[in-house]
Amino acid sequence: MQDLLLPHNIDMMHSEKNVAEALFGTIMDIVEKTKDNVKARVDQATLCDRPKLDMRPPASGKAWKKPKADFVLTRPQRREVLEWFQTLMFPDGYAANLRRGVNLSTMRINGLKSHDYHIWLERLLPVMVRGYLPDQVWQVLAELSFFFRQLCAKELSLTVIEEMERMAPVLLCKLEKIFPPGFFNPMQHMILHLPYEARMGGQCKIVGATQLRDVKKSFELNVKINAKLKLPSQRHTF
Repeated sequence: MQDLLLPHNIDMMHSEKNVAEALFGTIMDIVEKTKDNVKARVDQATLCDRPKLDMRPPASGKAWKKPKADFVLTRPQRREVLEWFQTLMFPDGYAANLRRGVNLSTMRINGLKSHDYHIWLERLLPVMVRGYLPDQVWQVLAELSFFFRQLCAKELSLTVIEEMERMAPVLLCKLEKIFPPGFFNPMQHMILHLPYEARMGGQCKIVGATQLRDVKKSFELNVKINAKLKLPSQRHTF
């Protein structure tokens, strides 16, 4: 393993999806998907110096109170964002119709897939949170969006990749200054290795699962049996 230049081939598509899913659930404060939960706040009080975000002890007969963080949208802001999603229109074949998954009653978007998170993280995230979050938080999220957009570009420059390798640790440190420790798992720390993987292994569209996703439609069109990929085959009666 020590002699291999590329000992691990990290899947760019699933790494990006996991980062985007955690970020979307935290910003939109989705109960079962947010990384800013009570346990994360308790760990944050132990590991970080952020007294304004510590869990506040309850008064008589009341529950513990979790102060609002700068990276979380308020309920009126989340509603405005979802209403904005209902107005989005994309070129044919560019992205899925996100308007169909918007649910204003539960304040979330249902049925998001890997490609939907790909489009959201690289194209929609900076526009979605600008004006709602503080500038220092928005700038870091915009850097993260641009980071993944460069990695997934059709053409990669060696000088750009080398600069991204130097920028990745700094970007991760900026994220750690904003989000609680519970936000970071091994998948978030894959950001450090993605530029090196792109430099040694080539474009993520060629070496990752993104290629299989892009050619899935051609496979389904050329298949000779009465079935579709990832779907059970239909029974024939004679």
